Amino acid sequence: MARKILEGVRVVDFTRVVAGPYCTRMLADMGADVVKVDAPFEAGGKPVRANGSVQNNLGKRSIALDLKHPDGIEVARRLIAGADVVVENFSPGVMARLGLGYPEVSADNPRVVYASISGFGQSGSFSHRRAYGATAHAEAGWLWVQQQAQRSQEPFAPGITIADLVTGSTAFSGILAALYDRERTGRGQWIDTTLMDAQLHTLSEVAGPALNGAPIEAWQSFRHPVHRTRDGRHITINIGEAHNWSRLAAALGHVGTPMPAGPPAANELVGTWVAALDAADAASRLGAAGAPYGLAMTMHEAAAHPYFAERGMIAEVDDALDGRVRAVDSSLFFSDAESTAAGAAPLAGQHTRAILEECGYASDVAQALIASGAAQEQAVPG
Repeated sequence: MARKILEGVRVVDFTRVVAGPYCTRMLADMGADVVKVDAPFEAGGKPVRANGSVQNNLGKRSIALDLKHPDGIEVARRLIAGADVVVENFSPGVMARLGLGYPEVSADNPRVVYASISGFGQSGSFSHRRAYGATAHAEAGWLWVQQQAQRSQEPFAPGITIADLVTGSTAFSGILAALYDRERTGRGQWIDTTLMDAQLHTLSEVAGPALNGAPIEAWQSFRHPVHRTRDGRHITINIGEAHNWSRLAAALGHVGTPMPAGPPAANELVGTWVAALDAADAASRLGAAGAPYGLAMTMHEAAAHPYFAERGMIAEVDDALDGRVRAVDSSLFFSDAESTAAGAAPLAGQHTRAILEECGYASDVAQALIASGAAQEQAVPG
């Protein structure tokens, strides 16, 4: 098996919902030992998965702790004392009230890299606001940008929580940078990542005119529209510069047609050409000419795209409840290391006893912690 870059790195994961689990899944793909701290659950009922989706929890282990119990806090403190990375997305101030904030834990473990994910930051006049990805979609301008692109009378919700995903990716990048910096300084640091900041950062190119005095009436949408083909499918075509225009004009049967002045006119003309062709014919022509295009696909079609199969982007892993599941694999490819789904997504508390013993608790003490409710375990159904 190829080595993984983060082998030997211990991550304690206090995250829930999407952004945090998405971040720590990427760390697990790169070989980190990700210990997910889950909340207590109702025992004896239906099996309970670790918080977050199966897809975002692959390759992690779970310990269930009651952070309202003093012994549960002590276990968490021990976990962090032996960790390289802590990732949390509680409301700002919660970890500090638990005695697990960065100033407290870095005093015991100065090498710890501590990443906090929130809606509006760890300090400042907005930090008290609770937020989900939809909050950042609305207030960082993403809904308006999408609305303008569709020339819609009303804003509409996107089909996926983009803010969560880019925030998770941002936190992941910050953690890697802080680990690299630690090799030079010997100390970790606190990373403050927010949904609002990450969402605005994705809009940096289109925010430029608004930041520099352009009137709202001058707004121009992204200049690569979706065209409808004769058989009712849709295709995107990136016109680009004049050299690309001649290539795609020839591919679509209009050799020598001069490029119209301005993107709107050029896109409109291409749209009329595409409307006279079936999607497969248009794609074949454009592909043969080396012109960039993309056929719009359903999620089911995209998941079955032969490119992803050839690239190895679909993993199949064991699952505690469903036997086997297929999942999107890591999108990072290295020449001298591997990044891939490290294993199954855990049930909440599936690894509690083993993790307690790794923290130095004798087996009888671990049993006592479980009996007291400070920790909780859950076996995989037989």
